[in-house]
Amino acid sequence: MDPIDHKTLEDESWSARALDRSRWTRREFIVMTVCVLFATYLFSVDYNLNYMVTNMATVAFSSTSLAAIAPTLTNILTIVLVPFYAKFSDVIGRAEVLSLALLIQVIGYIIVATSNGFEVLTVGGMIGSIGSTGFSCLKAVIIADVTPVKYRGIFLGLVDLCNAINIWVGQALTDHLATPTTWRLGLIICTILVAVGAIVLIVPLWYLQRKGEKQLGERPRRSFSWFLKQFDFFGAILLAATLSLLFFPLITAKTYEGNFANPVVIGCLCAGAVCLVGVLVWNTKFTSKPLLPKRIWSDRTVMGAICGSIVSGMMVSMNYTYFYNYLVATRDIDYSKSFLLARGYQMAYYIIAPITGWLMKRFLAARRFIWLGLIIQTIGTVLMIPARMPDSSDAFVVISQAVVGLGDGMTSLASNVAITGSVHRRDYAMAISVNQIMSSIIGSIAGTIAGSVWTQVLPQRLAHHIVGEYDESKIMNDPLYVRTLPQPQYSQAVAAYADAQKILSIVSASVVVIAGIFTLMMKKVDLTLDHDEQDAKFAGEAATADSESADEKYETVDEKAN
Repeated sequence: MDPIDHKTLEDESWSARALDRSRWTRREFIVMTVCVLFATYLFSVDYNLNYMVTNMATVAFSSTSLAAIAPTLTNILTIVLVPFYAKFSDVIGRAEVLSLALLIQVIGYIIVATSNGFEVLTVGGMIGSIGSTGFSCLKAVIIADVTPVKYRGIFLGLVDLCNAINIWVGQALTDHLATPTTWRLGLIICTILVAVGAIVLIVPLWYLQRKGEKQLGERPRRSFSWFLKQFDFFGAILLAATLSLLFFPLITAKTYEGNFANPVVIGCLCAGAVCLVGVLVWNTKFTSKPLLPKRIWSDRTVMGAICGSIVSGMMVSMNYTYFYNYLVATRDIDYSKSFLLARGYQMAYYIIAPITGWLMKRFLAARRFIWLGLIIQTIGTVLMIPARMPDSSDAFVVISQAVVGLGDGMTSLASNVAITGSVHRRDYAMAISVNQIMSSIIGSIAGTIAGSVWTQVLPQRLAHHIVGEYDESKIMNDPLYVRTLPQPQYSQAVAAYADAQKILSIVSASVVVIAGIFTLMMKKVDLTLDHDEQDAKFAGEAATADSESADEKYETVDEKAN
């Protein structure tokens, strides 16, 4: 068995090595760090403001009950696009692909800001998501490129801390812009924020990448046919079709006559099941470049860490898709105060991140913080069940969410460090993309569950609780309308809302425990290695694995011959 081809490994990790921190001066590193943090802050303002004003847009278009469609679309897009972004950034370059992603995001925001209905709003959101998906993926990849694994948690934590600072600044903007009359202005401001952040981040990144490429020498040559072979286009399309056909009927079935008995809904679900079988057959029998490379998903440490980090997506999708509307309808408060009540989770999440990063450097450990975070998150999720009842105090709502945020922030940060600390540098982008793919798949499932509960369970609970005539569509789509109902219908509608929210909280608590079980498969992650030592270690392991695989193959051939 020939030794592993180190030249091939170097070519495949070209883009990562072009941003090697050792090639920068101290001043360049400081400037790049400041630019990353400032751009992250602007994107954070955009993220929070955009979420709130888009929520107002769905209210303005009377489409609140279909709010789960947009997150599901986003998650499906992420599943399809992330591996492409990862591979493009490896082959073309980080700066080039990030520039394209941010340009697409700005275009999507312009479409959303000028939308005049739910359909255009959703299309614009999808285009914006194509760009934001690239940014979220490449941001984590670039941080992995430039920081040793021991310090990676601290740097990721500082990036998260920018979001914590923004919570209160963003709230001031939200109070004035996240209203039924000013949401378009809010989206215009979001577009400006993304454009400025893009310039701040991309300019120094281009300079430093070009500097690294000049020191590395000639860029590896790639033919167009080789480039096409790196992507499983048919597999990506098949997976997108599967998710769309399975998830959308669960959310939109209520809008069809006969609900789940409607032939269109039944046909979509059956077609989705057929596509799912097709995905499994295609990935195992026909493609040599599946969306989830075997060397990544067969690594039990990477997959264990991914299973820990996807808890965040599940929690957000299940517990927050309709949470603000629930608070407005059941607590007689405005949207501004409902946003404040939800801040406990975010504050705790962002504050614990840099602390976790420092603790990981101090104790040179990752797994124990994943497990500790999951324990804390499970406790907080259980507390959410009684805390989200209409008669619970506002303080209880904030405290329960803060506990979840502490656990989730610790688990997510430690998982992200473990994922990139368990692979060769050439696999940074792909490992991060697999993490985002898995998170998006689980997020789609969680969002679908949330949408199904809201569109299927809530009408049943309304029929069970409310006595007399009522407008089901208005009660489901307009929380402010609920508060105009006469007594006792208002109290009865609140009880129905509470039933639906309780089911979401119980399901969410269950999945946290399940995800924790999967993290037990992880091996210890060595946080003492620098980039070159990490490359040498995993190149050696790959060579050993290839040798063992070849030996097994030859033994099988010998046995058949005998």
